Amino acid sequence: MTAHDLTGEAAELAARLDLDLVATLPARSNLGWRMRRGDQDLVLRRHHDLLERGHDQLGLSVAWQAEMRELAAETGWPTARPLGEPIEHAGGWWTLEHFLPGQARTTTAPERARLLADWHAETFPRERLRPRPDTPDHLAILTAADAEDVLSRCTDPEDRAWLQRRHEQARSLAEGIDWSASRTVLVHGDLTDWNLLWEGERLTGLLDLELASVDRRVTELMMTWRCRYDDLVLALDRIDPLTDHEWRMLLVDWWAQLLTLAAFHLRRDRQPERWELEGLRRESSLSRRLERG
Repeated sequence: MTAHDLTGEAAELAARLDLDLVATLPARSNLGWRMRRGDQDLVLRRHHDLLERGHDQLGLSVAWQAEMRELAAETGWPTARPLGEPIEHAGGWWTLEHFLPGQARTTTAPERARLLADWHAETFPRERLRPRPDTPDHLAILTAADAEDVLSRCTDPEDRAWLQRRHEQARSLAEGIDWSASRTVLVHGDLTDWNLLWEGERLTGLLDLELASVDRRVTELMMTWRCRYDDLVLALDRIDPLTDHEWRMLLVDWWAQLLTLAAFHLRRDRQPERWELEGLRRESSLSRRLERG
């Protein structure tokens, strides 16, 4: 086989699995390579411990993701079906999965809203739709006893002020919310254009379940909205209306998610990343309306 563009560990595993490299795949976090074995078009992927939970916990998470991809594929969604169990190799976790054809393209807000509504309407077997083993509770930051102390460790005065301001606002807006008013679904977590493959008008690939979880529907909306894509949330509301409590949850969830990420770093003696700090500053027409309560 040709080992060009393969890391040493990947080349060893590819040789062991009798795989030939076709191309290195673009990736935002995990590493991936398109492979061939006989007439099979496959993807070899190495998974990274983004949440720093440890080797064993990562293995459970990778197995859960593979199970959810298989579950979605069984119901007709074009997710990458795993080929066998996750593989432990060179101190890491790997998966071998079927390659999905198609090209990414720009979708309209109504198109993506329809996909989200259809995904959330899917009736997955409840006995198989089990919680992801390493999903952090991002709402815990609102009631954590050490939250104020942790957020105060941010060294930049302006960033620290935004962390404290949003924490106080999120706690206030969360009062009286009925969190059960958003139904439980399989959350994809990153249903963006680069994770959708098409052949013409036919969806041929639903990629990247790295951020997937079993959670409230509004968690998906928050992760897709990101205080930026108001038109998408409004389009979804026209198809599958949000409850009054879900509207209240949306901004609280967004701020809580970013505060949780900031606290994740601060608890490890690192400063928050600009992604969450800029996200806490971001406003949109919808966020300003939700902020007023």
